[in-house]
Amino acid sequence: MSVQFLFEVQSVLPGEKNEEKIVLVSTELLYKTSGETIYTGVIPVRVTEHGVFVSVPAVTAAFNSKYLRTETLFRLKRYIKRMRDYLDFDNKE
Repeated sequence: MSVQFLFEVQSVLPGEKNEEKIVLVSTELLYKTSGETIYTGVIPVRVTEHGVFVSVPAVTAAFNSKYLRTETLFRLKRYIKRMRDYLDFDNKE
């Protein structure tokens, strides 16, 4: 199964605890060969000083395939870890 994962940070919100961020990530999965969309949606990710935690219930609800669940969790966590230092809260106007 050849799948392309596309992620884009939609917004960064303050979490419940101090120094915690909730990152809403726009997620799209496509078949590489046909370009057909498998999934489009927003998956929340919690970022703390101890690590990056993808919302398992959101991913589980989105996919039946164990492969897609596992790959999405792994790739989304890696994507946010690399961006961690650049995530600033959204401006409230």
